[in-house]
Amino acid sequence: MADLVVDGAQLVLHLSWLQKVVSFHADIRVPLGAVRSVEPVDHPWLALRGHRMAGTALRGVAAMGTWTHGDRKYDFCVLRGQQKAVQVDIDGGRFARFLVGVGPTQDPAAVADRLAEAAGLK
Repeated sequence: MADLVVDGAQLVLHLSWLQKVVSFHADIRVPLGAVRSVEPVDHPWLALRGHRMAGTALRGVAAMGTWTHGDRKYDFCVLRGQQKAVQVDIDGGRFARFLVGVGPTQDPAAVADRLAEAAGLK
């Protein structure tokens, strides 16, 4: 399962070994200062924008990897099934957004609050 982890002054999107394989990507680090907003998403498939550039996608089943949209903008998503997610909007760097599903025992609002507080947004 993918995890959004605060490591010092960085937000780390930590991927399992299988997620790394199917998304064609390693863990991603961004400075906490680049985090613009964090919010829970009840219907993440509706928040998925653009089209898959690299990774794996079967709409409604799994989406893992890089999506491109607009003028050279990239999102990175890790979604499975009907799980709820957390959306992290980022300024600068390669990615403009993370869209990451949370586990069935996790509350996306609590995860979003924890990350927003760490990024100084609350």
